[in-house]
Amino acid sequence: MSNNKRIMNLTRGYSMKFKQALHAIEQCAASWVEYGVSIRDLSLQESIEARNKQSKEREPLPLSEIPGIKFDPPANALNSNRQSSLLAYEAGKFAAMGA
Repeated sequence: MSNNKRIMNLTRGYSMKFKQALHAIEQCAASWVEYGVSIRDLSLQESIEARNKQSKEREPLPLSEIPGIKFDPPANALNSNRQSSLLAYEAGKFAAMGA
């Protein structure tokens, strides 16, 4: 498809460049009526549904780690976390006994 082809916007009644039509479709503002010939503007509800569908398709991988590389936290960070968890547990026990 050549980039200088004109696409008709049926909703507004004017023509636009092919790349402008692609941009409107990517922004979920329009959809193809006939690919490469005409587009139409989406209603608010259709636009919201298209954006939701688009965001689900573009979501990041479920794991934020790079495949094949495993993150191991430093030992002192693990010890610090364990100590603070133990202190929080003991504080909770002390508060429960006083109540």
